[in-house]
Amino acid sequence: MSIDETETRLRDTLQVLATTAVPSPDAYANARGEWQRRERRRRLVTVILALLLVGLADVVGLWALSNHHHDEPTRYDQPVDHGNEVRLDSVVIIP
Repeated sequence: MSIDETETRLRDTLQVLATTAVPSPDAYANARGEWQRRERRRRLVTVILALLLVGLADVVGLWALSNHHHDEPTRYDQPVDHGNEVRLDSVVIIP
């Protein structure tokens, strides 16, 4: 059996199968529904991941801020001598 003969037999067999196949009338609707379901799921997963990322960033930021301790802050209600320097990195304004 040569390659040409094999190709011919395969083509004939596939043609017979294609003529006996009956297309589903709602195949497009089913495929479109499946595509829309996957698209909704992809968007939902993306939104959930974005919310988790923002939440994690908030938690890390709040943790970093709560663990940052300074010495007693400088108050502006006390007079400042001209010879003393005021550290501006720990200034707190009290109303």
